[in-house]
Amino acid sequence: MKSVLNQSKQSLMLHVANSIIKNTKNDFTVKDCDVPTINKIPVSKRIQTKPKENAVSEYNVITRCVTEQRKSSVTETSINEQKEQKRIPSYCMKWLNYKYQKKEFVQLEQQFQKILQIQPEKNIVHQIERDLSRTIKAENHFTEIRNILTAYSVYDPNIGYIQGMNYIASILFNHAKQEWIAFWLFVNLIEQMEIRDIFQLSLNAINKYSKILDFLLNKYLPKAYDNLCLKQVNTELYIQQWILSLLLQFIPFDYTQMYLDGLFKQGISYFYMIALTIIKVFEKAIEEEDQIEILILLTQKQYSQLKWPSILALQWDINPGELRVLLDCFDSETNTFHRPKFQTHCSQLTTNFFEFIKNN
Repeated sequence: MKSVLNQSKQSLMLHVANSIIKNTKNDFTVKDCDVPTINKIPVSKRIQTKPKENAVSEYNVITRCVTEQRKSSVTETSINEQKEQKRIPSYCMKWLNYKYQKKEFVQLEQQFQKILQIQPEKNIVHQIERDLSRTIKAENHFTEIRNILTAYSVYDPNIGYIQGMNYIASILFNHAKQEWIAFWLFVNLIEQMEIRDIFQLSLNAINKYSKILDFLLNKYLPKAYDNLCLKQVNTELYIQQWILSLLLQFIPFDYTQMYLDGLFKQGISYFYMIALTIIKVFEKAIEEEDQIEILILLTQKQYSQLKWPSILALQWDINPGELRVLLDCFDSETNTFHRPKFQTHCSQLTTNFFEFIKNN
């Protein structure tokens, strides 16, 4: 009996096993479509657990080359900028050549360096420092302009430093780019125009320059001159500020090259020409406004609204030689003008000037 049952169980077990094998073969065959899509990562996008050989070193080499190229480019740019900043414009060399020969330039530079070694007076240094912060075009150039002004105070100790010089030195340096060039241009301007006396703050000197401007106004702009006299706008009230800075604190920087070119060529006569032109431009305002308003108008800094190319180009019939004779006729001790000793120095301008002095 047991044997029969055992045989039956064996037959049943064998049947079940054959059935599982059959189903496994038919129904559970693995196909590509049965693989989850999340596992199907394209080869190009699979994370590389091991970098390619030399990949890091190649990247470092490329980065280093680019960095070095940038540094080299920046360095070359900085050097070029420095060269450009120190390059002396040809027109500045021309101004210097009006008085000095090219062979003297090395000696002039050395002399300037020696002057810088001399200690200036402390009160002068303090005054220069105070004025630098309010000087036109002095930003980023305080050291250079300070050196020019302190050097001049040592070079001409009888004058030292006077407010107004800072404008001249600043404009000259911004043109010349180098301290020694700007310094000798500064010296040349003051000596060529023979205005040392005005920097000594002599009231007699102010009277001298005022009388000559009054004469020229009466001659060329009589209506404006009469209105100035009527409203008691005395020339002494504004000409000192004009001449101490040689008008450079009033003229926008873009036009100072043209103006300085006229000063170096024609001297103080060109200064008077521009002074006449400014009065002419404001002639209507002088007629309409009162004394205070006129003085504010004539002493405000930076006449930026004016047409400077036209102003600087306008010529007046003033002979530089004859004007210099008038200036030389002034006696600072007596505060009066005296007729020239030599008849050859007497021109029609001179005759008219002394007639004007006599009547005024």
